[in-house]
Amino acid sequence: MRFVFIFFLILLMLMCGGMCQVFAEAPTTPKILFTSTRDGNQEIYMMNPDGSEQMNLTQHPATDFGAVWSPTGEQILFVSDRRGTHVHDLYLMDPDGSNIRRVFKRKITADKRSPTWSPDGKRFAYWSADWNRLKFGLYLGTFGEEDAKRLPYGNSPAWSPDGSEIACSEPHQFGARLTFIDVDTRTGTTAPR
Repeated sequence: MRFVFIFFLILLMLMCGGMCQVFAEAPTTPKILFTSTRDGNQEIYMMNPDGSEQMNLTQHPATDFGAVWSPTGEQILFVSDRRGTHVHDLYLMDPDGSNIRRVFKRKITADKRSPTWSPDGKRFAYWSADWNRLKFGLYLGTFGEEDAKRLPYGNSPAWSPDGSEIACSEPHQFGARLTFIDVDTRTGTTAPR
């Protein structure tokens, strides 16, 4: 099972390059989320697979990027610095760009990026960096809760299809290596070479 997941993840990374995770299902009418600077700063756009009907969802002077669909296609999770602090935080919005709200209500102290939604839509993982304390790592959050749990490894998280593991890139002396984190125990296993 793990080798099938590794193969799927590598194939997906090769096909998508630097694009966001695509594990979540798209809405009934498939739409693609992407980031563009065509309006002078980073904004989140949505379009049809053929490139038609491009629409700016965020329309805000802040930088907005890293958008990912919820598994049901009813919400979008994204990254923004719209509080004016130059620290990025996680936000939710509806598919038409309305009802934008922060995921965490407390004061922002650490930069949050690379969000990914769990297959059941209840949790999310993200990479965070507190530049003042030089504290970096992955975190696991639950929607509706203020505290996130620190995971012991890496960056660039991606959920397994069954939601039991998170694959991530872990720094290594020869570059990076793929690590799987068990969501329940928060222990990691390095993928074989």
